[in-house]
Amino acid sequence: MQNQKYNTFKGPEMQMGNGKVRSWISISHTGVPQEIGVELTDDALKGLPTSVPEGEEINFIIPLHKKAGEVTAFDHLEIDWNPFGHPPPGIYDKPHFDFHFYKITVAEQMAIPPYTPATASLFDMAPAPGYLPAIYQPIPGGVPEMGKHWFDPSSPEWQGQPFTSTFIYGTYKGAVTFFEPMITMAVLQSGQSFHIPFPQPTRFAPDHTYYPTQYNIYEDSNTHKHYVTLSNFVLR
Repeated sequence: MQNQKYNTFKGPEMQMGNGKVRSWISISHTGVPQEIGVELTDDALKGLPTSVPEGEEINFIIPLHKKAGEVTAFDHLEIDWNPFGHPPPGIYDKPHFDFHFYKITVAEQMAIPPYTPATASLFDMAPAPGYLPAIYQPIPGGVPEMGKHWFDPSSPEWQGQPFTSTFIYGTYKGAVTFFEPMITMAVLQSGQSFHIPFPQPTRFAPDHTYYPTQYNIYEDSNTHKHYVTLSNFVLR
């Protein structure tokens, strides 16, 4: 059947660690996105910096193929490597990656300033009701070139269990600006597969496009490439 056939469109290959990373999206012949995310060679998880100045992380901007913007709300991706984790302490302080799926341009992302008394209102402006899942709560403050992060308090790491992976939403100036699976290095290196639905808003901007409802972590046992993706798209 036509809706079971798809094409895969890949972004440019980029250096990460001792290996390579690239974005990709698969789109059915009927124009429905099937899966979007990143492909990392096994060596991309090796040779990464093991120390960074306090409060900083290693960032990799990952372009998307232009086809992604035709069927999703995403403009580009960014992978952030946190060798010592980041706040809140005791929650996300394990070595991990933040996989940001941005809905804004790189220029707009880079223009987000540090969180200061003068800029706090831009970060603290919450989206209108419905644009975030009702259960999500904000992490105080904000991060330059990112925005404010929102978390699910029912996630295992907020219930006294170890952090392995979780799903974050990001906002700035009252708009949802990114979707973010956060995943520990240990989970990626384990080669285990996870397919995890994440809480959904009831309102979307822009609308009349496709949005994912699940994030995935898996490894190709033949090539040992690692994948972090979003899938199970719904037209909003």
